[in-house]
Amino acid sequence: MINLNHAVQFQHNLWQDALAKAHCIVDATVGNGHDFLYLANHCAPHTALFGFDIQLAAIKATQERMKECSRRDISWQLSLGDHADFLGPDTPLDYPIDLAVFNLGYLPSGDHSLMTKADTTIRALQGALSHLTPQGMITVVAYPGTPEGAAEEAAVLEYITGLPQRDYDVSTWRPLNQRNQPPTLYILRGR
Repeated sequence: MINLNHAVQFQHNLWQDALAKAHCIVDATVGNGHDFLYLANHCAPHTALFGFDIQLAAIKATQERMKECSRRDISWQLSLGDHADFLGPDTPLDYPIDLAVFNLGYLPSGDHSLMTKADTTIRALQGALSHLTPQGMITVVAYPGTPEGAAEEAAVLEYITGLPQRDYDVSTWRPLNQRNQPPTLYILRGR
């Protein structure tokens, strides 16, 4: 059954099409590694997965979680640093991206003062879009429940709303009857 009240879980349904044929997947904010493990377990053989996070605790948590993945027909790499540094204009990532995943905000079990920021998220999105394959997908889960999260979501929304329709389909999904400003899912797909 599709979970209709949880943006992070709902996006898994959207990923299925991309996962079946992806050669390169980026998790721009690995957090505790749940999405990274999901991507690793569901991607096509010979896929390269790249994961980034600014917190060492997130990298370590994801490394630990990946012990649950028994796949040997994929490659994966985790890197400590800001997603804008890996996906920005001078990116070391030199692969066309089939699927990129952004889960904004802070590491739930980590330091809540370390949050993704609007300016670096926009730069990372710009970089991901510049590497996106035709029909490639980017999902962004934004958390407007804090002032910083609301500002970041507003900046992301402003940026993606301005993307040219001839190049991208841009959509949003959000639970409407949930309390406490639930996360919003943004979906970008190349045309």
